[in-house]
Amino acid sequence: MALHSGLKELLWKTLMELGEDDFKAFKFFTDLPQRVLETPSPVDIAYELVKKHGKNALEKTIKILEKINHNNLAKMLRSNTLEITGAVFSVHDDDQIDRLKEGLQGNLQSLYSYVPEGNTERWQQQPLADSYTELEVTYGADVSPDERHEVLQMETCATAAKVSILPCDIFKSPDKKPRPIRTILTVGFAGIGKTFLVQKFVCDWASGNTNQDIHFIFPFTFRELNTDEGKSFTLAQLIRRYVCESRHMSEETLNNIFADLQMSGKRDYESSRIKILFVLDGLDECNFKMDLKNEMKVDLDVTEAYPLEVLLAHLIKRNLLPCARVWITTRPATARDIPSDLIDSRTEVRGFSDSQRLEYFRKRFPNEERVTKHIQKSRTIFIMCHMPIFCWLTATVLQDHLDKGKDGELPTTLTDMYSEYALKHLENSKERQKTEYVSDVKALAKLAFHHTMKKRQIFYEKDLADSGFDYSRAAKHCGIFTQVFKEVRPLRRNQQGKMFQFIHLTIQEYMAALHVVMSLFHDNKNVLADSELPPEGVFQEEEEKSEEVEETEEETEKSEETEEEETEDEGDWKITEVQRSALQKASESEGNLDLFLRFLCGLSLPCNQELVGELLKGPQNCKPSKSKTVRLIKERIKRNPPEKNVNLFYCLNELKDDSLLKQFKKKKRSIRLSCQPKTNDMWSALAFFLLTDDETMESFNLREYAPSPLGLEKLLVVVKASQKSVLFGCRLDKRSCHLLASVLSSPSNLKHLDLRYNKLSDEGVEIISKGLASPHCILQDLKLNYCIITNKGCVFLAEALKLSTSHLQELDLSSNNLLDEGVEILSKGLASPHCILQVLKLEHCGITKRGCVFLAEALKLNPSHLQGLHLGRNGLSDEGVEILLKGLANPHCILQYLALSDCRLDKGSCRLLASVLSSPSKMRHLDLSHNELSDEGVEILSKGLASPHCILQDLKLERCGIMKRGCVFLGEALKLNPSHLQELDLSSNVLCDQGVEILSKELASANCILKVLKLDNCGITNKGCVFLAEPLKLNPSHLQELGLSSNNLSDEGFEILTKGLASPHCILQFLGLFNCNLEKGSCHLLASVLSSSSKLRHLDLRHNNLWDEGVEILSKGLASPQCILKELWLNTCRITDKGCIFLAEALKLNPSHLQELDLWGNQIGEKGKRVLLDIHKDPSYQLKTLYI
Repeated sequence: MALHSGLKELLWKTLMELGEDDFKAFKFFTDLPQRVLETPSPVDIAYELVKKHGKNALEKTIKILEKINHNNLAKMLRSNTLEITGAVFSVHDDDQIDRLKEGLQGNLQSLYSYVPEGNTERWQQQPLADSYTELEVTYGADVSPDERHEVLQMETCATAAKVSILPCDIFKSPDKKPRPIRTILTVGFAGIGKTFLVQKFVCDWASGNTNQDIHFIFPFTFRELNTDEGKSFTLAQLIRRYVCESRHMSEETLNNIFADLQMSGKRDYESSRIKILFVLDGLDECNFKMDLKNEMKVDLDVTEAYPLEVLLAHLIKRNLLPCARVWITTRPATARDIPSDLIDSRTEVRGFSDSQRLEYFRKRFPNEERVTKHIQKSRTIFIMCHMPIFCWLTATVLQDHLDKGKDGELPTTLTDMYSEYALKHLENSKERQKTEYVSDVKALAKLAFHHTMKKRQIFYEKDLADSGFDYSRAAKHCGIFTQVFKEVRPLRRNQQGKMFQFIHLTIQEYMAALHVVMSLFHDNKNVLADSELPPEGVFQEEEEKSEEVEETEEETEKSEETEEEETEDEGDWKITEVQRSALQKASESEGNLDLFLRFLCGLSLPCNQELVGELLKGPQNCKPSKSKTVRLIKERIKRNPPEKNVNLFYCLNELKDDSLLKQFKKKKRSIRLSCQPKTNDMWSALAFFLLTDDETMESFNLREYAPSPLGLEKLLVVVKASQKSVLFGCRLDKRSCHLLASVLSSPSNLKHLDLRYNKLSDEGVEIISKGLASPHCILQDLKLNYCIITNKGCVFLAEALKLSTSHLQELDLSSNNLLDEGVEILSKGLASPHCILQVLKLEHCGITKRGCVFLAEALKLNPSHLQGLHLGRNGLSDEGVEILLKGLANPHCILQYLALSDCRLDKGSCRLLASVLSSPSKMRHLDLSHNELSDEGVEILSKGLASPHCILQDLKLERCGIMKRGCVFLGEALKLNPSHLQELDLSSNVLCDQGVEILSKELASANCILKVLKLDNCGITNKGCVFLAEPLKLNPSHLQELGLSSNNLSDEGFEILTKGLASPHCILQFLGLFNCNLEKGSCHLLASVLSSSSKLRHLDLRHNNLWDEGVEILSKGLASPQCILKELWLNTCRITDKGCIFLAEALKLNPSHLQELDLWGNQIGEKGKRVLLDIHKDPSYQLKTLYI
């Protein structure tokens, strides 16, 4: 009855708002009896509506109001309805749930629709839809312990593009297969865009655009929850306190929903009728301790109050609402505090990709290309621009440079950039008293220092008071106080107490370093040692004594430093002592002081001290130079292992000292020639040089620098940071295997590892397999050819393949004595449903038909991953292939590449393979080289090729005993099924000119799409060139590679061939003419082709008698601006210094294309080498590879 009274009151008050005509229209749509409609009273109409419709009278009224275009009144009534009907809420009433959802969406949309950039006021913020730039978000995230500073981690992280996922797809599984996902963890460095991602997700949901299966989203931030540490709440109370947008949902309504879900016993989000998402943003900012280790399941009352930390822990541990989803965001260091079994999926926010960063600056500076080039030039600044906020900070500084027309270079180091940023906002504070703003900056810097040491980023009013900082007074003035430090405006209106933070952690670290230098200059105090500095003379005497003992620099370095030391004064020792303390503290920290140390080094420079003016104005007699600080750092570099020195080299960068790198670069040439470094500082310099080289980070080849166990040990940090490491033939030993296992077991970028030609043995494989078994291992490709592995080693590898955490997709064990026993063991790993291996290479492993039995069985049990199987140079015979193909007959088998070269096959195998090709097989690549198939076998195989089911793209038949008769069958197959085969290798078969004639007829067909044709060593003469020239003219739009090496073409034959090459439609890119009896006459023809609009990019002329005269003619073609040749191979062509001079002149005239030049095996002296090496070293030329 009380409910009906409330309904009637609400209805008649609403109807009173209608005008006379609107009230008449309203009554018309009520369907009430005529006698009732005659009454003029809204009270009576309300009474009758409730009498007829009960609690549904409100919904009936809302629909009528919308029908007569009183939408605002309808909306207000709907909102009031939720308050009235809350007491009788039913979780089984879908209409009520939808109304609650609509109310929450509307409220959240207004809150999340605007975003700040930097520290902008609400009225300055842009709509999210207009300003959102896609972030790079990827599946998977390594949360293993990593003591390095986040900036250092970014500087050595992989740069290869990953597949980015959209915010709305964050809860989809990586493999796109349906599987239950309850809790997702999103990690990312500070300021990388985690909260931005959450905001985008919530806004898209609230706008009705995405994830509409979710009924309710309740977003929390730990920085706000910190204010209620120790207090107790029910889940409903917590939501109403911190998600004010849910106020239209009464506490009782929420309790009804939660109790129903808790009692349902459902633990799967998808099966839950009401779908809820809790967002817990910023776990790294949480100040209270949650016990997530205790796995015991507890039967909880969801309507009961618990301490905040207990309540949230139960939510994460699935004790509360196990069918609701939980999304946690955090920085990597805190992510590992959550047990892995509580997380169903991990994603990583990687900020802006390389292209997005450049696009950001191109948009900000559309007419200033030098800005974009400058950003790319500084690796640290470019890497930091992963973070959207750093892009904004950098753009602010650079825009100020351009607006004010400042002279000099743009900022090149982090300290330069942050000092310029501070300067810009200090200049805006000039209307204030100088002493007042210096005092405020000192207090702010003190706050930053103490909380950097405590690893805290969120501050409260008490923290500010303890540092002597009055934010309310300072914030009245524009400038540094509102641009580097801000009050964290609560998303919720009822938050108790104020919170503050620097706009980014790196700003806090800069200000912390500023505090150290200000304390030294203003108070003569070393805050890092928490003491006043001793009298100057005492320390100076000790410093002089230590210098006498420790002076071990190179002679050239000594002379440079001596000049600088002459300018040093008695204030130098103070900054040196502070730097010594900082170096010690940073070395003892967990990496959190690395960037602070860099800033401190940068602020030691007079140029940066002058930049921030009064703040770092030291005593009159204090004009410190950098030489002693540089010496301190170099001494540490000599003592530390290379992996501990990366940040110290960045410190030298901040000090603008490159003497150690210059010293290294002088020796780099000898290092490249495998004369490895002798001293630890040179090893460290080499490691740093490689870590800052993008090409090395993509692929690192140890053989180029130090092919030895010592080289691996010293450059292990490079192996860890690179995506691909080639350790081919580096004499690695047991200790090397332990080092590699440690890399695989820890956070690294390593995905491809080449260990071929190392005597690892089974023992070494056992050690490495322990690394493969680590859940942190992300290795995808492992090459172990010629590593003396037996069947015992296969045991360890098979175990690694069975693990659900394995990422291994390609394994090469060729040329090891595995035998059938090893294949049997390995096949057990292949058969595991967890094995995701895509390519397995077992060439020359002593496998027989017995081994095929095990492989076929594995293909039957786990057919959905293996795509490539290489079994060449094993004695399989036709019988073994027959067994193997039974595994391929599985309809789920997706094998695409099968290599059976030199397996003792004959026409029997051709019959079996033809059957496979004629069925709906996935086979696209087939290698049957070095088997005696003969024309008869090719005839049988061609029947499979001719089948409409055959989708083979690549067929290798090198040295298979094929003659011209075999060409007839292949030509017929190409005619009947021309739409798939793209690559055909018939090298080392006696085809002669007659066979080429037959093939050329089909090549000339417009239906033929063959791209690669290899006819090396096929007995072709100039007559055969006549036939080959025709398809190049008649069907020029497909063939891209033609191999004719080791055929007696002569200049006459090549002249005929060039008629086809001269066609304007010819797209041939690779031409192989190795050992074709060519002379200078062919060079005239080639020069003409290269000077035309030819597409030729790769040309092989090895072992032809070209002489210098021929090279002179060829060089005219190379010099043409039309020439786009990238690779030219001229091995053993009787070239001397004279020919080198012609080539050098050609490259000078057309420097923009040729990347590889091979002149090995020619009579070239020092003069010829010198002219080409000069071009090779000159960065203005593209010549990257030179063999001479």
